[in-house]
Amino acid sequence: MKTVGITAEYNPFHSGHEYHLKESLSVSGADRAVVIMSGSFVQRGEPASADKFTRAEWAIKHGADMVIELPDVFALSCAERFAAGAVRIMNGIGMIDSLCFGSESGNLSELKSAAFGASDGDALAAALDEGVSYPAAMQKASGVQLSPNDILGAEYIRAAAKYAPNAELYAVKRIGGGYNDASLENELNSAKAIRTALSRYSGQTKMSPAVFDALQRSVPRDVLEDISELMKKGVFPASLDELSLPVLYRLRNMTAEETAALPEVAEGLENLYKKHSADSSDIWEMLEKIKSKRYTMARLKRIAMNALLGVSAELQKAACEDDSALYARVLAVKEGSTELLARIKECSSIPVIIQYSDRNSLPPLAAKIEAVSTLAHRIRALGQPYDKSAREDGGYRLIVR
Repeated sequence: MKTVGITAEYNPFHSGHEYHLKESLSVSGADRAVVIMSGSFVQRGEPASADKFTRAEWAIKHGADMVIELPDVFALSCAERFAAGAVRIMNGIGMIDSLCFGSESGNLSELKSAAFGASDGDALAAALDEGVSYPAAMQKASGVQLSPNDILGAEYIRAAAKYAPNAELYAVKRIGGGYNDASLENELNSAKAIRTALSRYSGQTKMSPAVFDALQRSVPRDVLEDISELMKKGVFPASLDELSLPVLYRLRNMTAEETAALPEVAEGLENLYKKHSADSSDIWEMLEKIKSKRYTMARLKRIAMNALLGVSAELQKAACEDDSALYARVLAVKEGSTELLARIKECSSIPVIIQYSDRNSLPPLAAKIEAVSTLAHRIRALGQPYDKSAREDGGYRLIVR
């Protein structure tokens, strides 16, 4: 039985994701699809719109056979560490034959050129010295024009070469709206467009019929119905706006030295966070004051979220360099694919968490990483519109659908 590995966020799950799952199985010739999915926070530096258990269930209903959590320490990191964390976990579970990712180009050869062209440290450093962001520097160093998903694709390729050299690689071309497209005018709209539309109605007891109709071509109907129910309960979508005060409180309570110890803080950024967390009324005002061509908004948001979760650069670096940080927490499995539970226990070289008691056997570093994800689950709930209560992470049982 062949298994393809996919990294995703499903924020929220939409028809483009369903297409990618089907195409991944098709192009790889795999029998099963295992997804490594961001936990409570996503790589753009925001809380996931729905909790990880809801998103994992959507994935299982629409093509995934198993969903494993990507710990938040990896999810809230730069593209290189995000991709490497996911690939290391895929390699660690010992049953992935191929990796398949989505990209705007869908051109694996071109992405490989970008991946290994950008690995020229001198060229990359020279581009960064010009004061541009890492994504812009990567494009300049490689000589290849890259979209956000292409950049992630290139990082998956680099990570696979290092951590999973025997895995076959496949790229599926994205269809529909682009990564940063916020309009609902496409046949298949982006997750950003869907989140933008839904955020306007999060305060209503019922989703607008016009929005529901517009979204039906982009989101599976059962997912839309779930979202409508979650909105009625006041738990969707979680947003950065709702975390504004906790973030400002946390940053105002930190010294410049403590801020300097956060991941991705460099070149005096700690002083800007110290200054503008105090003279801003909300998180967006603070971020706009700090933003420059050198630092992407996603990076600045990740710094704020890592501050909120208490993740230090030292901890993130250890997670990215030490394999004892790795574990595989299974969130969901398809009812017809439960044999994967036996396979993962048999094949995995890293600890597997299927039930709560499995956490007790984690090595010390993995236990620290897992504790961050447990906290992240509680903190994400503060980003929900009205109901900010948080059922304990350990209280959720494995989802079988």
